[in-house]
Amino acid sequence: MTISTPPGVRRREVVGYCFYDFANSSFTTMISTIAFSRYFRIAVVGPNSENGDFLWSLAAATSYLLVIVSGPVLGAIADGSGAKKKFLIGSTVLTVLATASLALAGPGDLWLAFGLFVIASFGFESGYIFYNAFLPEISTRQNMNRISAWSWGTGFIGGLLSVVVCLPLLSGGLTSAASDGAGLSLVPDAVRGHRLSFLVVAAFFLVFSIPTFLFLKERSRVATKRWTGLVRTGFARVWQTTLAVRQHRNIALFVMAATVFYGGIEAVIKFSAIFATVSFNITGQELQLLFIVANLVAVPSTIGAGWLADRVGSKRVLIGTLFVWLVIVFVGAVVQSKVGFWFLACGAASGMGSTQAVARSIMASISPANRESEFFGFYILATKVGAIVVILLFGTIASGTGQQRLAVLGLLPLFLAGILILRRVQVPREAS
Repeated sequence: MTISTPPGVRRREVVGYCFYDFANSSFTTMISTIAFSRYFRIAVVGPNSENGDFLWSLAAATSYLLVIVSGPVLGAIADGSGAKKKFLIGSTVLTVLATASLALAGPGDLWLAFGLFVIASFGFESGYIFYNAFLPEISTRQNMNRISAWSWGTGFIGGLLSVVVCLPLLSGGLTSAASDGAGLSLVPDAVRGHRLSFLVVAAFFLVFSIPTFLFLKERSRVATKRWTGLVRTGFARVWQTTLAVRQHRNIALFVMAATVFYGGIEAVIKFSAIFATVSFNITGQELQLLFIVANLVAVPSTIGAGWLADRVGSKRVLIGTLFVWLVIVFVGAVVQSKVGFWFLACGAASGMGSTQAVARSIMASISPANRESEFFGFYILATKVGAIVVILLFGTIASGTGQQRLAVLGLLPLFLAGILILRRVQVPREAS
């Protein structure tokens, strides 16, 4: 990776930054998407329950609600205390411990599994506030898109490797036909394998986060205030940020756009494995192979999107990826074959990395200097509000109607609205 860095920034810091995406993608891939989402719906809630989609959406929404309440304050405190790195380490440790504890949740342990996932997901999402705020410090205006895309691409490789490592533990299906012919019953060996995989994911996340903790350097001014003062300052800055929206109209427009399209992406992440299992009868082994192939496709497309954004403009590329999402969502609602779903999954994986990598770099480029954590906290807050609404609606529609495809079709207006709002956003050196 040949890339220039700002004065005083060593290239190993960029490597360390990318390693965090490599590490935490194990959580996104195995916990939020492939393994735990299916385990929660099938083993914890029950293979014959009609409420699985709704309860899973409720768990995800609850964790996002915690981020909404605390995210902007944590970001403001991190900026004011010069402690982004410490907060990043703390949120990572919280996620790792809660993820490992998911192995304690057996079939029927609904509230234990629910609570542990909420804690793990809260730690994961909180960590992104501090992690994202490092991007403008280690990149230049000319290569910010590329570094963001490199980290997302590295993340896909990490997600792929975590699937490969867990493959032997998830080889069998979670259910089989019940002996009395009434519905489905759980397969004990498969349940045990899934629970062990959560321990593997926790170890993976922790080990590969170490280069980030070693290489990334804290550059923020160290505050002299005590923690109580920082908390008050944090709340005050959040209030000031809210009042200053009129002065940061460009940020407000971008956050509004991200709120609607990010909700659609989050619904895809949280329900893709469940959608594949319920609507396409894709087995656990097929699902793992599918995600391996999809991640392999997503790596070059995500890196390519970052390269293209540095040359033709990040706003143009982001709008282009949202048009791709329109096609993906429409096809997902009507396609019936497993082969069609394979193409759909590869397209979604590519769009997921490209959209979020470019969006992150835009947010970094339009945030005021020395207030990146605060504004990323505001960005996280707004996008999580959108995610809560969309995920709950998706789960409610899917559970209430028994038609997941109808819920998928409901995502179309989100990406269209995102495109229309983005057209009004001004990106530095790309104003049009």
